[in-house]
Amino acid sequence: MKWLAAALIAAVTLAALAGALWYWQWTRPWQAWRDYSRVFIQADGRVVDRTAADRSTSEGQAYSLFFALVADDRAAFERILRWTGDNLCAGKPGEQLPAWLWGRRDDGSWGVKDENPAADADLWIVYSLLEADRLWGRPDWRRLAARMLALIKARELAEIPGVGTMLLPAPQGFQLEDGSWRLNPSYLPEFQLRYLSAVDAGGPWAAVWGNHLRQMQALLRRGLAPDWYQISPAGAPVRDTVSGGRGSYDAIRVYLWAGLTEAGSTGGGKGNALLSLLRPYAALLAVHGLPPENLDFESGETSGGAPLGFSAAVLPFLARVDEDTAAIQRRRLKISRQQGETGNLGSPPHYYDQVLALFGEGWSDKRYQFDSEGRVIPRWSKTCCDWL
Repeated sequence: MKWLAAALIAAVTLAALAGALWYWQWTRPWQAWRDYSRVFIQADGRVVDRTAADRSTSEGQAYSLFFALVADDRAAFERILRWTGDNLCAGKPGEQLPAWLWGRRDDGSWGVKDENPAADADLWIVYSLLEADRLWGRPDWRRLAARMLALIKARELAEIPGVGTMLLPAPQGFQLEDGSWRLNPSYLPEFQLRYLSAVDAGGPWAAVWGNHLRQMQALLRRGLAPDWYQISPAGAPVRDTVSGGRGSYDAIRVYLWAGLTEAGSTGGGKGNALLSLLRPYAALLAVHGLPPENLDFESGETSGGAPLGFSAAVLPFLARVDEDTAAIQRRRLKISRQQGETGNLGSPPHYYDQVLALFGEGWSDKRYQFDSEGRVIPRWSKTCCDWL
């Protein structure tokens, strides 16, 4: 019977070791966030796009706030928020929406280069502040979010004839002289609109999403997204006269947001209608293997390379519609990280690739998820058994 006792002890030991390894893997820090922070975030909280003349954008600040929340990095969150308020909001956060672009001016000084806010960044900042209050207990951040949300509603929403309430990309420059409107479909993650509909019940957010979805259903006849589109004076979605039909660095986020959105109900619609609409993009990727840098959303013609960040961005989308093609992207990303010197994607690493990777790989690795109401569920807020 000694052999049986020894076998039982060995089995228990192996099970304990396996459990310890699983626990370590679940609780270890988010290394991709640490690598990104080390390269792209200064000690004062400024997020630096080192591949674009060391500029900073409200988008970079907003996304990094969200990633700091997912990483449970409160110190980084506070530094990023403080720099944003001091520099992009002229020291008046809650009274002034952040300028979208900060960098080296023509005279050599550093500061705001374009005061126009970017609506998508503004919504991400509001979302991150509200969720930081819910998860960390910071009512001062909730109050700041409420003031920002009031500014967004006053400055970045418009009643478009024949369409209804829509989110403008910025307060200035997107209502054209001929009566058309120029819009960006990547500025509207469905999970955010669901969330805002719940926390700001009297707001227009469900209507904004419903109006946007109807435009996409009319525009995306091939299931491919453009970077930009226009709404004609007659209220019809049409090809953008500035960028043409190109779908590239903006449009890749349309597939990302659709993949991140859990099935649910919003605006009277069930499930994830945009994900269903975009399924032909998965068929295009199955043919090409990797996501193309450029495509024409009407003809389907592709060109350019296949940015590393695009492979990360499509992971949530492909995980829902085409696991085989998702596996191709995961292998590509794994090889890139093994070959890199900083832990980031690419050599040298590009800011936008890392952002898309933190979103796409972070979701795929269960660093975070969104629930059906749009709330973020970070790994640190759950146990490993919750997501088994």
